[in-house]
Amino acid sequence: MRICNLFIDGVIGLSYHMVHFFTPGEANRKLQEVQKLVADIVDIKKKLDSGLITTERENRAALDRFSIIASKLTELGIELKDADMGLVDFPSMRFNEPVYLCWKLGESEVLYWHGTHEGYRGRKLLRPQANA
Repeated sequence: MRICNLFIDGVIGLSYHMVHFFTPGEANRKLQEVQKLVADIVDIKKKLDSGLITTERENRAALDRFSIIASKLTELGIELKDADMGLVDFPSMRFNEPVYLCWKLGESEVLYWHGTHEGYRGRKLLRPQANA
């Protein structure tokens, strides 16, 4: 069970929810939906960083949209790790240890995993090649 601190109107509360551990198959079945959400996040982030958004109203609308989409990923049980490169992690278990299945925008399927403290640089192939 994951415990999250919530900060609403100056009050800190606790929210309890179970973490869903994805299998590679489950993660891949979610990719069509996830790919669209992540592509939108990357697009919004690029617009925010490029200076194309010039008014406070446009900026606020873009930030609101970014937040809504990131929340949708969270609701699916997926963690946004890098909005610039479109990197997300799916909580998973590997040999009874918690790990992340790692996917990046542009990849055709979930092919990598890493330990919970390793991050993107620690990515390893789910199915190592026999000839490698």
